[in-house]
Amino acid sequence: MSEKERKPARRPRTKSGRSRTTGRGRGKPRVRRSSVPRVDRTSQLDELPEAGVRTPGGPAAIPTGPEAAPRPLHVVMVGWEFPPHHSGGLGVHSYEMTRELTRLGHRVTFLTPFTGPFTPVPGVEFRYPGQPSGSTRVEYPPAYWTGGTPDSPFIDATDGYNAWVAERDDLGSVDVVHVHDWFGTVGARELARRLHCPLVMTVHSTEYDRSLGHPWDHILEREQIGISAATRIIAVSRHLRQQLIDRYHADPARVRVIYNAVRPTERLERIDPTKRFILYVGRLAAMKGVDTFLRAGARIAETFPDVLFVVAGEGPEYGRLIYLATRLGIGERVMFLGKVSDEERELLLSGASVFVLPSVVEPFGIAALEAMAAGTPTIISKTSGVAEVSSSSFRVDFWDVDEFASRMAELLEYPTLRATMGAQGRWEALREGWPERARETVGVYLEAMRAVGLSI
Repeated sequence: MSEKERKPARRPRTKSGRSRTTGRGRGKPRVRRSSVPRVDRTSQLDELPEAGVRTPGGPAAIPTGPEAAPRPLHVVMVGWEFPPHHSGGLGVHSYEMTRELTRLGHRVTFLTPFTGPFTPVPGVEFRYPGQPSGSTRVEYPPAYWTGGTPDSPFIDATDGYNAWVAERDDLGSVDVVHVHDWFGTVGARELARRLHCPLVMTVHSTEYDRSLGHPWDHILEREQIGISAATRIIAVSRHLRQQLIDRYHADPARVRVIYNAVRPTERLERIDPTKRFILYVGRLAAMKGVDTFLRAGARIAETFPDVLFVVAGEGPEYGRLIYLATRLGIGERVMFLGKVSDEERELLLSGASVFVLPSVVEPFGIAALEAMAAGTPTIISKTSGVAEVSSSSFRVDFWDVDEFASRMAELLEYPTLRATMGAQGRWEALREGWPERARETVGVYLEAMRAVGLSI
């Protein structure tokens, strides 16, 4: 490391006492490695409070790790998204989880409102309304549709889908019904009751988070139905688990934490180390904080004239963000790519100099984990679930534009820091993957089956 990199100068202070992002010729941004604490990698199940939980070896001991099933299970999954047609992490999770469950020898029947096509997974059977009778096809909106009103067709669509799920009598013997998020909770609850099997619910996000505290009652009610009825609940982060306990009054002894993961691919390598762009990938929604990304970019744009700011994704904030970039004077430096394919997404993640996830609320944040797997240094908000599994990313308060800008400048300025964070992040992202997450999920299935008295 050069003398220049070893002794960065302090950032100047404004009259208000806050730090100001600076670059060449005006003092170097400081590197505060102490702000990236090491993550405790103890079991996700050891976070349960003592109340209502018996000690290991007692009559109702809670498992502390993955458990192998003694026989193949038949899992009925109720899900709204599945690749190649998906708009967020919900579809990615569904695909990866079914892929690994079937690799473990289990059978999955996936109940979805859409007719496909579906990315094929051996051992997974897809069912949808109108199959195989060929009845009139119902058009369903995407999972993160934002046009909801009390009298919208979306209610009729979801009610029809739930009624179809509840009436399934052609599934054979079922061990577990597993519903993802709120879309199918009513139907999944009725199906599990009729089949006398446990209901497991994975919560990927809540309506409180998606609406930034202004929930749509229709969705909120569906979430509460699933959380109240589920034998076991899976949250994708500890922060989300606590929200389910505080806001939805979930029994802490029934809630487990299983993080998301990423799968390494050959394309997740740096395609051009000299290329300089800072990347955001995700939905363009208020909860994602993309305006913070643009405001931070405007702070450093003059100092780093060779850097572009790339925004990949679509959503309701698209028009407002374009206007904001123009008003900030960086309109020509920001590339809005819209929706990108999976291959384009991987190339962007691997080619970026820095990845930024500035979410106001983020139950997990798979895109940040994907960037880490690609060896790209990441800056994430402290409120993201991925912050719980990463000790190699810079973590920043979602509202602190100056700090986001400072961290961007540090990583652009110091190649050694960039390489070190990239290598450490790649190791963290890939040391545990979807196979481990699937085994943990099977452990929850077995626990739920025991809880309702089913033999295993």
